Amino acid sequence: MDTGNSGGRVKADINVTPLVDIVLVLLIIFIVITPAVNDAVRLPVAKHSVKPEREPGARNLSLMLPALRDPQGKVLGPGRILVDDAEAKDPSGKTMTFGLADEASRKQLRAFIAASVKALDDKRVFVKADADLPFKYVHELFQLCREGGASEASIVTSEDKRPEGGE
Repeated sequence: MDTGNSGGRVKADINVTPLVDIVLVLLIIFIVITPAVNDAVRLPVAKHSVKPEREPGARNLSLMLPALRDPQGKVLGPGRILVDDAEAKDPSGKTMTFGLADEASRKQLRAFIAASVKALDDKRVFVKADADLPFKYVHELFQLCREGGASEASIVTSEDKRPEGGE
């Protein structure tokens, strides 16, 4: 018996409504979860580095950039920049320190870097920065090093002292 255009065959169409519903629910879940996952991801600074090969007696300029912290340990910004050299003293005999906060301190640091780099064979400046410090402050110091005549500025990392598998 012929029932019209189907020619006696059963018409089998897939109902896509439940499929669309599931896809939309999954899309909403991913949209809600993605910002939370992005906030939780923290990329650690590399803890291991190959020790640079230097000739015996070679000198270089190393600067330390510690983080300034509140009493609870939260990072407030960069601290005073220290010269990593026991012989680097100001005229009064105190350890030389510089700031990033004002232009006068920046100018003094730029002049110190220019004078130090001029006297060295290796025109690189090594920066030891606190791992919790935002990179924008390290970048600022890099720019001051370049303005002071350094050929390049490099981050120096320390060896991880934690036991294997520890966090």
